[in-house]
Amino acid sequence: MSLDTLANIKTRLGISGSGDDTLLTKLQESAEACIRNWCERDFDGGTFTEYFAGGSSFLHLRNWPVSSVTSVNVDPAREFGSDTVIDDDRYVVHAEHGVIQAIDGPFVPLIQRGLAGSEIESWTRGPRMVQVVYAVSTGAVPDDVKEALARLVGCWYRRVKTDSGRNFLNVMQQKFGDTFVIYGRDDDSAMPDSVRSLLSTHRGPRL
Repeated sequence: MSLDTLANIKTRLGISGSGDDTLLTKLQESAEACIRNWCERDFDGGTFTEYFAGGSSFLHLRNWPVSSVTSVNVDPAREFGSDTVIDDDRYVVHAEHGVIQAIDGPFVPLIQRGLAGSEIESWTRGPRMVQVVYAVSTGAVPDDVKEALARLVGCWYRRVKTDSGRNFLNVMQQKFGDTFVIYGRDDDSAMPDSVRSLLSTHRGPRL
């Protein structure tokens, strides 16, 4: 599912006509993948299953706001049968932040003996011993994410049009008779700072 319609993106960018729709569609597909990868989130919503180490009292879900939690399974054997589902009174869901907090301490005891590389903290927490199945509402892409998408598409679109205008030569200006054409350039990074700024609040903690 797309983060926004091509028509809305064109409206935000002030682009009329359909002559470049094929190009814009390709840029939109790439920009949406870029945003999802950078934020490490799926803004489309739906049902998700994620796995976590067990030695913490906090589980940071990839997607939010959370509309419902189907189950939290705690199983050191990593089989996650129905008998490993813990009661919902053992945790609190901070829905707007996508965080599940255990009430009675870490989901799994902190130290798991006998693991190779046990000096690595993330291994000693009990890797992949907690499974969470939860849902996020669909059709609720935030407006600032849509704006970031439009800006990123617009940035890449201008680059293509600029490069095309100078025949893909590495020149900054050209002279046509008595007229000089000077080619400007956006931030040359894959994701400009203005887009990063809009998306910064939608990026989860780096664990």
